[in-house]
Amino acid sequence: MSDTVAPNGQVRVRMAPSPTGFLHIGGARTALFNWLFAKHHKGAFILRIDDTDMARSTDESMHEIYTALKWLGLEWDEGGDKGGPYAPYLQSERKPIYEKYVTQLLDNGNAYHCYCTAEELDVIRTEARAAKSTRSYDGRCRHLSQETVESYIAEGRKPTVRIRMPDNHIRVDDLILGSRNIDPATLEDEVIVRSNGMPNYNLTSIVDDAEMHITHVIRGTEHLNNTPKQIAIANALSLNLPQFAHIPLVLDDSGRKLSKRHHGDLVAVNRYREQGYLSEAMLNFVARLGWSYDDKQEIFSVTELIDKFDLDRVGKSGSVFDIKKLEWLNAHYINELDISARTDAVMPFWEEEGLVVSTTNRDWLENIVEAVGERLTTFQDIVPQTRYFFTDDFEYEAKAVKKWWGSSDEKKEKTCEILTNLSQILQDIPEFDLETIESAIWKYTDENDIKRVAAMQSMRIAMTGTSFGPSLFDIVILLGRDDVLKRIEKAVTSI
Repeated sequence: MSDTVAPNGQVRVRMAPSPTGFLHIGGARTALFNWLFAKHHKGAFILRIDDTDMARSTDESMHEIYTALKWLGLEWDEGGDKGGPYAPYLQSERKPIYEKYVTQLLDNGNAYHCYCTAEELDVIRTEARAAKSTRSYDGRCRHLSQETVESYIAEGRKPTVRIRMPDNHIRVDDLILGSRNIDPATLEDEVIVRSNGMPNYNLTSIVDDAEMHITHVIRGTEHLNNTPKQIAIANALSLNLPQFAHIPLVLDDSGRKLSKRHHGDLVAVNRYREQGYLSEAMLNFVARLGWSYDDKQEIFSVTELIDKFDLDRVGKSGSVFDIKKLEWLNAHYINELDISARTDAVMPFWEEEGLVVSTTNRDWLENIVEAVGERLTTFQDIVPQTRYFFTDDFEYEAKAVKKWWGSSDEKKEKTCEILTNLSQILQDIPEFDLETIESAIWKYTDENDIKRVAAMQSMRIAMTGTSFGPSLFDIVILLGRDDVLKRIEKAVTSI
């Protein structure tokens, strides 16, 4: 068959997820590569929903996929919610189209009804394994007599439809992996229509690709085994073929395929949105899973990705999902935001914890975000890093207490003395501003031969419960005189 060419010569690619769960990282990478390829070639990106598995497909999953793709900025040109010239784009609504092609296959002898029961198929598979056959079905329904068919129908058997695989080699040309010839002995007569009348993936996929004039099928290497089957179906129907490009798997750090089954919601795109990752960071991270422009550049704008993306630069081997790299990228993009935008982004996380309300002073919140500085890896991190600004109901970190407040009675007594004196100083100073506070505290520590770091850390633990964070003087100013004095008193009592 010849390669598919869209009516206007336009490049047309598609993403065809199954709405049986969330959009995972691998699916997002497939969508991104298709989207970039379409944008680079000024083509069209189509979102087609493979919901023929009626038992597992849900509207909830479909809308979660929509949400994840939109969050990533991967808007589609045609799809179930947008329509287009080749609607409908939900495969469950395209059954009459598939039935037309199935009838054609049955009429021209390239497909046949299979009446084997589940029990009979189990026996066939067991025998095939024992014989070390590459086929798990022996084609026994290819040449049933009319009498046998009628007896099966009388028994109430519901047939499937199987494609009659060719006896000649099938050539698979791949833009990434190169060309190969598939031995027909490795292919069996695939079920293309279930006994309930619903068509299977390999039929619906290639039929829709032809109907929608898809020019390039860019998908994961897990579909490699499906490609020769789809080519065989296309050839039997005299359909034009798209060009195929299979991108490498996304792997975990042990080299295993990153999957929903083994990694749970770690691979769910919306999980990262909910945790406060930026879509720009995720997009940049996903783009680098299997594709590189050179050995140096790690950070790309969307415009750069569109301009530079090329299938020639997609690797043939799997790429590792490195969460540390994603965190690094996200921190980079967070720090690119100005304080106002950063505050807008963290606000939902504060609100979810009940730390802020609509009347909370905006300038004060922006000052807190500014004090945190470049410490955020995700926006969700704002909560543990700033909770003490909103409440003094926190535990003192045991390790910090032991180091800076001391474990001996003598050290504890000295810490209480320092904190009490600092409290008196902060109560007495006329202006509660940064310069006055800093000058008064350093005067006290230097005149009394107290190490600055010891005084600061003892006071920090009293203010925050921990020994690290923003500048202590920023914390003191943001808390205000009354709150600071109360916290020091509470700390002394605790010690």
